[in-house]
Amino acid sequence: MVNKPILNSSNSVTYKDVRSAIPSIVLNAGEQASRRFIEFFLVSIRNENTRAAYAQAIRQFLEWCEGRGMGLTDISSLAIAAYIERHPGSPPTVNQHLSAIRSLFAWLVEGQVLSSNPGAEVQGVKHRVKCGKTPVLSDEEMVELLGGIDTSSIIGLRDRALIGMMFYSFARISAVLGMNVKDYFPKGKRYWFRLHEKGGRYHELPVHHKAEEYLDLYLDEAGLREQKDAPLFQTSPGKSRKLTGDRLQRQEAWAMIKRRAEIAGVSTDACNHSFRASGITNFLRNGGSRDSAQRIAAHEDIRTTALYDRRGDAVSLDEIERIRL
Repeated sequence: MVNKPILNSSNSVTYKDVRSAIPSIVLNAGEQASRRFIEFFLVSIRNENTRAAYAQAIRQFLEWCEGRGMGLTDISSLAIAAYIERHPGSPPTVNQHLSAIRSLFAWLVEGQVLSSNPGAEVQGVKHRVKCGKTPVLSDEEMVELLGGIDTSSIIGLRDRALIGMMFYSFARISAVLGMNVKDYFPKGKRYWFRLHEKGGRYHELPVHHKAEEYLDLYLDEAGLREQKDAPLFQTSPGKSRKLTGDRLQRQEAWAMIKRRAEIAGVSTDACNHSFRASGITNFLRNGGSRDSAQRIAAHEDIRTTALYDRRGDAVSLDEIERIRL
């Protein structure tokens, strides 16, 4: 399956480049089906994360179909419903997979590969979320985590700047890792961030003074200030303690966070999204409004912001002791 475009020497995508990634169930349906399948990922989906998630979902579904002897034109609404019914994933995962399947078949119908979309009438799993599941660090844990990072090396300065930026700006990990040095810039008397959000949107916001302190120390030590087009956060393989110039990836950031959390003795459940949730919860607890949190986090729907509001998670002993016989 295709997770991201494969580029040839001229930096352009060709059908020949990615033909080997097409599942046999699609190849067996003919040249037009194969070409349309590849175009679905490379033409209709611009977000790399969505492309990767849809690729995985569709690969699993088509393998399931092949295992039952189906061809592409044999796939019916009943088959899709049966797959969804037996899917072992959580409701959000199941619904995402169904969305991927529907979208692919809609694309094939539009390209006249199929006459109808078998996924159009299949219902998703009912799912209502009132509270997010992202692990949140307490204020004390955040202090211990940031304070426990050894900043005598460029890697420690980088890691503290990355974590601090996510906490103090509510930024998504992908938006932060997608930044170049030039996306941290002066505007008036303060520095600002320019975050690359979903859908190709840019989101600019002023930098918290602590995040500015962390970033300035990191940039000065790394000598990156004048390398405007360089990735802001870069990899450092092994124990070299040197930056490579290559952009840090989400999986590498996740591993770093796990390692830092373990060293600091805080919740090892912490992940890339924990600092967004922790920052929003801290902001609201200190008197910030949910509307303001929505604007800072660049959430399109305030209900999304509400999922990050974890002030109600703590249950006090006094409340529990109200239960008595």
